[in-house]
Order: sequence, then C-alpha cells, then structure tokens
Amino acid sequence: MSRLPRRGHVSPLVKPTASLVIPVRNEARNIAWVLGQIPEEITEIIIVDGASTDVTILTARSVRPDIRVVQQEGVGKGSALRTGFLAAEGDLIVMMDADGSMAPQEIPHYLHFLNNGYDFVKGSRFVAGGGSLDITRLRTLGNRFLLGVFNSLYDTHLTDLCYGFCAFHRRYLDHLKLSATGFEIEAEMVAAAMRAGLRIAEVPSMEMPRRSGKSNLRAVRDGTRVLQAVLDAHSSEKSGLLARVAHPRRRTAPPATSRALGPA
Repeated sequence: MSRLPRRGHVSPLVKPTASLVIPVRNEARNIAWVLGQIPEEITEIIIVDGASTDVTILTARSVRPDIRVVQQEGVGKGSALRTGFLAAEGDLIVMMDADGSMAPQEIPHYLHFLNNGYDFVKGSRFVAGGGSLDITRLRTLGNRFLLGVFNSLYDTHLTDLCYGFCAFHRRYLDHLKLSATGFEIEAEMVAAAMRAGLRIAEVPSMEMPRRSGKSNLRAVRDGTRVLQAVLDAHSSEKSGLLARVAHPRRRTAPPATSRALGPA
C-alpha cells in the first residue's frame, strides 16, 4: 500500500476549502430548508441528482445559485456519494442528507476536528450531546447489533455506526477504496478509515425527523447489507497492514463533548 499523506494540524496560514456533498432524489420539499442553513465555512456545495422527477434541482438553484449539480452514476445512496466525492474539489469533504434530518449548523464542529489533527469525523446520535427524534425501536436494536459486531471485530468503542453525517480529508479518498452502492456505504467508510489507520473523532449529532416524504431506508434489507459490508471489510484487513505496523495500539481519548477513536 502506498504511504498515506503526512497528518497533523492544518497550517493556520492556509484556510482549507470544504466541499459539501448532498445526494438528492425528489427532495424538492426539503432541499430549500437544508441549503438555506449551510454555514459560510462550506466553500463548495455539490448536489448529486439521482434522476429526480420533481423540481428538486430548480428549487435548490433558487436558494443557492452557486451549487454544482452532478448526475449520479449508478443506483443507490452509495453510488451517489461516491459520485459526489470524486467531483469534490475542497480540501475537506462533508456528507449529509437532503431530507432535513441533519442540522447544517453542526458542520463547523466537524470541520473543527478535521482542522485540528483528525482525519475522519463521524456524527453520533448516542454520544453525550447527541440524540434522535426519529429512530425507531427496530432501527435502534439493529444499530446496536451491528455496532457490537463492528466494535468486536475492530477492537474499538464507537457509539454509532449507521449514520450518514461524516467528514474527512479529501486526500484520503483513494485510501478508503469505497465500492458500496447502498446505505451500507456509511459503515464501509468507517471500516475503511479504521483499516487505513486514520484518526477518527466521533462527535455528537441530533437526528431530526425527515421534514417531508418517506425514507428509502428498509431496516432489515439495508441492515443485512451493512452487516455484509462490515464483514467483507474486516476480511480484507489482512491487506491493510499499514495501520497495524504504523499504529500497533489503539486508544480512546474522549474530549468533553466528543469521542476520539483510532491509532495513538
């Protein structure tokens, strides 16, 4: 495996640019609310359109004429995100949903950790300060099971796995080697970050109910795909010797309102 770029604090003399990737498909009644609250730290907004048949793109442009719209390659949320990641030009990449369940006001918190020594930042609904107003009992049980499997396989202490509010340095994109096409991409990203030896911060996030419409998530079907993605990623860890050679021991050092996980 090729050597990862040098990590460390971003130079205060150079302010990193940040791209926000938002996959959409018929989110006309939600996208205006989301785009209207994007913080100024975001320097590029990429809307990945999955063949919307409503006025999603027209609505988005009316709120933010500066957005970049790219057409999704392939089918599924994973395909949409991978399309957006490849199109992003910012030093940092943030991903979030278009349904209004994630608060754009939280984005600066993610960027803060990326600018202060962390490589991959993921939101958690179950760490102190986070929460969910939308998760069902079935999804809660499923997330606990999948999380238990993941933590056991990777000897770590994550508090949330199946949540799509994440951010990372674009320079690590090639090392993540993403291939998932569906909702399982969120777990695949975390597994890949662990395998690559990236320093991970887990920060609190509040999940709100979808503002309008119905989710495409199917708990049993997509939960099964997440489990398979986690198992597949771990089975390929033998080829990811870099993390174990460079960082043979992991540690958890939780700040007051977040949890930092990854190599020492």
